[in-house]
Amino acid sequence: MSIRILIIDNEPRWINFARSDLGDFEIVVAPDIDAALEELEQDQFDLVIASSGYLSILEDISKRFSDKQVVVTTVKPNTQEALDAYRKGAKRYITKSFREQDLLKNIRELVPSSNN
Repeated sequence: MSIRILIIDNEPRWINFARSDLGDFEIVVAPDIDAALEELEQDQFDLVIASSGYLSILEDISKRFSDKQVVVTTVKPNTQEALDAYRKGAKRYITKSFREQDLLKNIRELVPSSNN
């Protein structure tokens, strides 16, 4: 069974990176909050990766989809933003480094079945 990841982001470079370097996983992209909620209601995902610009969706995900693991990605790390992300339900807050091994490490830790 393929690991399904929902990416909530609208940055083309990040989306292209995810699609090409995470090819072992099934990637679905939602460019905005409405599209993300629609995807979450219609399909099953093993992990959600949300850009820090979408922190407002985290509480909704935590309340409505409590089984979801969420990683927040950011270009410019900020301590207050990280605390806010964790308070709203994020499991990880990572820098968009565009390095495959950084993201894969987090995916493997949060979705154990991805190690296969």
